[in-house]
Amino acid sequence: MITLYRISCIPQALALLLFAGSVGATERFFTPPESPYIISPKEAVRRLTLSAGTVEAAQLQIDSARRSQPGAVLVLQLTGTLSVGSAPLRLGSRMCLVLDSGAGLTANADATASSLLQIDHAEFVSVSSSGPDRGAMDGKGRMITGIAVVDCGKVNLDHLSIRDCGVAAVDYKGRDAGAVRDAGSLTRCLIQGGGAGLIVSQTAGFMCLDNEFRAIPGAAITAESARSVIAGNDLIGNQTGVISASDHGVLARNTFYENDILLMLATNSAGNLINGNRSLGKAGLVRVGGQRNEFYDNRLAAIVQCLPGAGDNLLVNNPGLRGAATVPPLKYFNPPTFNHPHTNRAIVPGLGRFDLTLVGGTNRYAPADLRSASESLRQAKADHQGDVVVAHLQGYFISHEPAGLELAANTCVILDGSIRADLGAERDPVYQKGEAVTQVVRLSPDGYCSFSGGTLDGGHQVLHGINATNPSAAVIDGVTLKGAVRDGVRTKGRESHAPLFINGCTIADSGGRGIWMHVAGDIHAIGNTCVGNQQDGIDVDAHAVDCNVLFNICTGNRRHGVFIEEAIANNLVFGNGLTGNYRSGVHVWNEEVAGNTGPNVVAANECRGNVKGLSVGGRAADRTACANFFFNNVCGDNRDVDVAMGNSHATNNFFSQTVIRGGADRPAAPWNPAGAYFATPPALR
Repeated sequence: MITLYRISCIPQALALLLFAGSVGATERFFTPPESPYIISPKEAVRRLTLSAGTVEAAQLQIDSARRSQPGAVLVLQLTGTLSVGSAPLRLGSRMCLVLDSGAGLTANADATASSLLQIDHAEFVSVSSSGPDRGAMDGKGRMITGIAVVDCGKVNLDHLSIRDCGVAAVDYKGRDAGAVRDAGSLTRCLIQGGGAGLIVSQTAGFMCLDNEFRAIPGAAITAESARSVIAGNDLIGNQTGVISASDHGVLARNTFYENDILLMLATNSAGNLINGNRSLGKAGLVRVGGQRNEFYDNRLAAIVQCLPGAGDNLLVNNPGLRGAATVPPLKYFNPPTFNHPHTNRAIVPGLGRFDLTLVGGTNRYAPADLRSASESLRQAKADHQGDVVVAHLQGYFISHEPAGLELAANTCVILDGSIRADLGAERDPVYQKGEAVTQVVRLSPDGYCSFSGGTLDGGHQVLHGINATNPSAAVIDGVTLKGAVRDGVRTKGRESHAPLFINGCTIADSGGRGIWMHVAGDIHAIGNTCVGNQQDGIDVDAHAVDCNVLFNICTGNRRHGVFIEEAIANNLVFGNGLTGNYRSGVHVWNEEVAGNTGPNVVAANECRGNVKGLSVGGRAADRTACANFFFNNVCGDNRDVDVAMGNSHATNNFFSQTVIRGGADRPAAPWNPAGAYFATPPALR
């Protein structure tokens, strides 16, 4: 990666060129689909070659093919450049346009069309290029839109170059603002110049992945799409990087370089998670509007501004965001952690900071009793009520108390060592009526708190490693949890107005789940490793809502990697590695709770070496799993099937851009006609 001081000393155009060519600039999430069919195993496919010439001539070919085969999937391969004059090229339902390298659409000198390509009132439409070079769409600086999508669903745009369109490169208007099962996508595209970049509205679950937006004088991305994902994009030299008016979307792991405004959350945005983004080059602005948006662990060099009417927005661990601690009405929590043990006094606005060090035993065979450390921490909190107490626990501790270490409000604990529970005897995880809840650590009942570093060992004697049922805004970071009788992290009953961030932890050998999101909301599991747990790596269970499961590794768990179950809705599972689990990589199910498990979004996960890759189903007519969105999940080498699309009680789910690498000795994707399936086809052979 080029160092910032070198970039700042060279002309901007050259700096942008060098940035674009830098290795590993941004993490990528999209995998080109591989599938045994486009829409269904019994589809009729009509393949048609379009040569260079005028849009009008190509349109006659397309319309004639559609009239001759009304129900067929039309795969249209464009081998040259089409000139756009008074009318755009138009695509309808069940049409896949594949552009050869160097082929595309270009506005002519007298172009009056509103767009180069228009997709109207349609579904199951894709526009892509066969590579290695992207197919090109060039507006030549005219007031034109590159691709206009109007009242559509299930439209995928991939590996295109769209430039100099004076209105917008892509204007995507969906047909149902609440239905993730109708979602579309923009992936691996290069968009540069012109007016705006991507505009998304009237749709849910939109996927904007792995694109490059360059030198756009307006906003590179403007998105109003509930449960959408904007990830893996490079935003270079634009006036504004991203404007989000979405509801509970995720904006993650994007790179901003030399944008005047990096990000603006519009006044109607709500509940979005902004995580793991970074900026290079000059400092820009971050403008925060809307309600209950959350910034967690970003590396953005920017000045924070608050828009009128904004409220209840929270910033947690965002080095580089200048002024965040002093901009009302933003909420701010900056806990020191094991990996980032900062000495800043600003942890919670209005409170000071008091540090204390508590030393345990020097080795695991001679641990110190945790009761002494607990009492010292309680006393420090009583003596410093106007401060955030930062406790540095060093060495080895043993807990003989069922309650373990209980944190007070506004407490941060950094563990450099271990805490092991010892209540006298191991026990099995079977529920015993009336049993008391036991744990190694319990988070605070209110305020803010964090626990980071070290190892928490339940010794197969206490129910939970960390009990996070209390509604404090909390961070669990970089902790190794093992040997819980039930669950590594328990959240049952947690109120959704207090977010919980579980980040970078290793959770192993639990008698139940690694992480259990149950009767709770606003829980974010990010970058954890859940291995060898007796049930699921991560279980998003009954009455869980607005939870995000991002970038985790779940392997060797005896049930599922990620389980989405029991009539939950509006949760998102993205970018996880789910391998070697004893049942499914991701399983979406409803067994006991009347209602529907859905809508939820499951995208860009890798499911390999499990019994099943993806699976979905419902137990009964009143216990269903419907209207979920599965996008670009990679499934291969699973022992039973790679994709099980559902049963009679799991209908109207949408599987889009799925990568299926199944073995020849088993069905890769048993097709369920009650659902929907769509994968971009390869080029003509």
